[in-house]
Amino acid sequence: MRFDLALICLLLLPALGAGQNQTVGLFLNGPEAFDGYTLVAPTGATRTHLIDNCGRIVNQWDSEFRPGESAYLLEDGSLLRTARQSSTVFNGGGIGGRIERFSWDGELLWSYTLANDTAHHHHDMAWLPNGNVVLLAWELKTEAEAAEAGRESEGPLWPPMLVEIEPDGEDGGNVVWEWHAWDHLIQDVDPELPHFADPALSPTRFNINYGQVTGGGFPGGNAGGDWFHCNAVAYNAELDQLMLNSRNWNEFYIIDHSTSTEDAAGPAGDLLYRWGNPQTYNRGDAEDRFFYQQHDAHWLLQEGPSITGGDSALTVMVYNNGNGRPGGDGSSVDELLLPWADGHYTLPPEDDFGVPFAPWQLSWSWPENPSMAFHSHNISGSQRLPNGNTLICEGNKGKLFEITPEGDIVWEYTTAYNQWGAISQGDNPFGTATFRAYRYAPDYAAFAGRDMTPGDPVEGNPLPFDCTLYPAPIDTSGTTGLEAGVVEFLFGPNPVDHALFVRSPVPVALRLTDLSGRTLGTHLETSTEHVVDVSAWPAGMLLLHTFDAQGLPLGPPRRLHIRH
Repeated sequence: MRFDLALICLLLLPALGAGQNQTVGLFLNGPEAFDGYTLVAPTGATRTHLIDNCGRIVNQWDSEFRPGESAYLLEDGSLLRTARQSSTVFNGGGIGGRIERFSWDGELLWSYTLANDTAHHHHDMAWLPNGNVVLLAWELKTEAEAAEAGRESEGPLWPPMLVEIEPDGEDGGNVVWEWHAWDHLIQDVDPELPHFADPALSPTRFNINYGQVTGGGFPGGNAGGDWFHCNAVAYNAELDQLMLNSRNWNEFYIIDHSTSTEDAAGPAGDLLYRWGNPQTYNRGDAEDRFFYQQHDAHWLLQEGPSITGGDSALTVMVYNNGNGRPGGDGSSVDELLLPWADGHYTLPPEDDFGVPFAPWQLSWSWPENPSMAFHSHNISGSQRLPNGNTLICEGNKGKLFEITPEGDIVWEYTTAYNQWGAISQGDNPFGTATFRAYRYAPDYAAFAGRDMTPGDPVEGNPLPFDCTLYPAPIDTSGTTGLEAGVVEFLFGPNPVDHALFVRSPVPVALRLTDLSGRTLGTHLETSTEHVVDVSAWPAGMLLLHTFDAQGLPLGPPRRLHIRH
């Protein structure tokens, strides 16, 4: 008889009512999931929810505007969110234009608008430790301006710009810093025009003739000019650097934030680093490309540890949407360690045009073989959690789930709210696309002194279910062995035909369920040895759970197969 070494735990799923189908809300919450509070802001809704791991509402905020797109919970308990403002010039995916900050109790504390005929905020923003906000925006460059800079294609361009705003009053702010991609161009078509050089010799600048515009525009009017389609901005306080993510160029960029606005317009504002698609600077071809219309490039920083043990301050995680990926569309979550030495990023050698920015491979990627089984063609994001798990937002579907470093799903939730309100359980969850989602630890400063008692689930007409929270240890960096309630034991055979044998170094109780959470059998008496008769059970996959004498789970779940 063959036995496997395993870590086993209690896994609780919603128990569905007879004759009813679950379509939204919580599908799975297991002990390996990182316990906390998840911020969910559907792209079409004016309401933002904070839910616990059982999908119950802990707090909510209402705005007059739909998001445009990101939302964050700040350390003081306030909600910082983007909002959509219409424009007669700019009309692209992720359009925003307005920033709003609400108190924990829902009072509008501050707002700021960047939406005019020459510039318009979109997608994202970055909150700085000093209380300022860096906004990501389009700025308009006419067809004539583009031609004067060496652009060969017709039409206007909307290159990215970053604007740092110091809040002032209830609805104002002061611009204290700016950076413009337009100040950092290169072109190789006309030596009589500015910035003439081989892009391969100037990889820290943008080739004005790379890429086509997408989206935007109005019938009978402006054709649009969304050139880079940047969709994320992130801040690294340790390095005082900003990261921009470009969906159209399939790469991300890092720039220096410590410069003055004047210096940022010159060589000091050139790229410190870029990665994902060396075709953009003529140092690679299609086979050297890693990203396919990706979103949410960011440093791990204090989120959680690198899967491979690298420095979190130098590790970047990206939701790689996978549109046009060789072999077929399919998303992945990718992690890479940035090449950093002697206080700067390692640049490609100037005398070897074939060498792109390092690294030349990813550190970690999930799933190993991307396919349409996991795919969102737009939006989406990911977050590393303190226990090493990864929270993933499969944005287009409004599906949120958490995986362990081994790729096991331990928490799963489908957004249950859209622009018309709460979705009734059993109804088709349309309009639930979600830009990103963030999980905040119970000891996050925003929750100090707050009443965190959960209310009802977000969805209407919720099904009865049994959900247990598994509080994270005080040390959220994670523990191992018996300190975390984990017991190593032997079980087998797997697959099993008639009898399952379990042997443990300490007395344990057992519960076996199918994947929907329905109990198939229990051995509630604690013992170091169990024999479970499965001969009458249906063939298929089941989950084995163990408890101590007090009924507390002992480690993560283990999947078994019944084969008759």
